[in-house]
Amino acid sequence: MNYWCLSVASLVLSFAGLQAASDVVELPLGARSFVPAGWKAIEQVTGDLNGDGRPDLVFVREEQDPKKITKHPGIEGHNLNTNTRVLVVLLADKTGYRKVAETAKLIMPAYVHEFDNYGDCYGGITLAKGVFEVRFDWFASAGSWWQTIDIYKFRIQEGRLQLIGSEGDTWNRSSGERFIESVNYLTGRRKRTTGLHQFDEKQSRAKDAWERFDAKKPIYLEDLPPGGETR
Repeated sequence: MNYWCLSVASLVLSFAGLQAASDVVELPLGARSFVPAGWKAIEQVTGDLNGDGRPDLVFVREEQDPKKITKHPGIEGHNLNTNTRVLVVLLADKTGYRKVAETAKLIMPAYVHEFDNYGDCYGGITLAKGVFEVRFDWFASAGSWWQTIDIYKFRIQEGRLQLIGSEGDTWNRSSGERFIESVNYLTGRRKRTTGLHQFDEKQSRAKDAWERFDAKKPIYLEDLPPGGETR
């Protein structure tokens, strides 16, 4: 997949993320108790995660502490939002919802001092066919020509949200050099495709390389570090 056009849109949105999220997401009535006072939901997706036919819910909530929002020293009219974000997974039942997973590590705040030259790397969540995905867009405004889109895939396994796969698409905005990495955490296989060109497919000379890794120990949603870097 060529992410060039999509990445431009993501770049615009990522720097818009320097400011506090402004859109209000209206959660289903039965899920609103999972948003404490002083927080708000900023994104939600629904779908059947456990195969019971009910619409389960995955959402991201963000703290709303004004003390954690400061003026950007270099971009007039923009703020640096360091409020915590929490990813919450709820399964629907006969009485409403029950929580099966929650993590405040995976999705970083819109601004992180350690990644000062990056915009908001959070790229959104999706849910389809029993699998939900979390996306990150890594774009540095200075210090690197490399840009990456990472997608992490989760499925309920024995009552917990287990990481089953990931996709990484990385390219150089100057040279066009591109490589793709796909990981299956259930089978312990990793595929890396090199020789690609981001801007001119005629220059691509794709070469696949496979390798195995130890996948005996499952990785769960709560185990992933900020940004989900597992590879």
